[in-house]
Amino acid sequence: MKRLLVGTPLGRLGQGFRESFLLVRTACREPEAVGTVANDVLAGTLVTSICRPDKVFIDVGAHIGSVIAEVMHQTPSVKIIAFEAIPQKIEHLRRKFPRVEFHECAVGEENKGQITFFVDTKQSGYSSLGKRSDAPDGAIQEIVVPLKRMDDLVDSDAVDVVKIDVEGAELGVLRGGERMIARCRPSILFESGPDSGDGLGYAKEALWQWCADREFQVLVPNRLAPDGPGLSQEGFLDSHLYPRRTTNYFAVPAERRLEIRDGARRVLKLKIDA
Repeated sequence: MKRLLVGTPLGRLGQGFRESFLLVRTACREPEAVGTVANDVLAGTLVTSICRPDKVFIDVGAHIGSVIAEVMHQTPSVKIIAFEAIPQKIEHLRRKFPRVEFHECAVGEENKGQITFFVDTKQSGYSSLGKRSDAPDGAIQEIVVPLKRMDDLVDSDAVDVVKIDVEGAELGVLRGGERMIARCRPSILFESGPDSGDGLGYAKEALWQWCADREFQVLVPNRLAPDGPGLSQEGFLDSHLYPRRTTNYFAVPAERRLEIRDGARRVLKLKIDA
């Protein structure tokens, strides 16, 4: 049902209700974790709205297409390139969004032919190149998918925003897109949650360092619109401790910090001099 409603007015209404309900429920049951949920909701609002008209938005881990649908709603002139590894999801996405350029593959730091991909049959959004050690018994189905690099599939010079949600393999995606990222200097939203024991070997220190080495500032979503520097490595690691500050982080090129800040302020209807 969720797949059918994605991109419809009813689907957008339902998503808004779901987010509000989640915030209220968290406030009642885990008040210390409200900030985490609020930042993750805010991340979705911002990432789908800050791409500049006529530019390119890349969605790595398209899932059921909710991010794609919202980007198209907010800025219809944006071109979208999306990646999804699960064949059944790609079939549905291609039917629903014929204007989007889809690539049916996992995304990583090298072209590796076929690779094992672990599908969570109970919560498909948690499917990944790494096998979660905390997955319920019988929940994981192994399939074989192509593994490719963004640099070999994206030749555009107009990439403005990249969203990455690949359950622990985010650093591999970034490494495999270094040429494009250096060329376009986009805003990047990436997920970084608690260690799930996935065996991928991507340390959070290395993820922060990758950004720092390329002069990207790492920001919690509610710090994108205000002034201020990005997180230090210590702050980034600390934000993963319970209660987490967020599950989603923005990495923004230092030279575009003010431009992206002002774009976030327009989205949130904040005064530019606030």
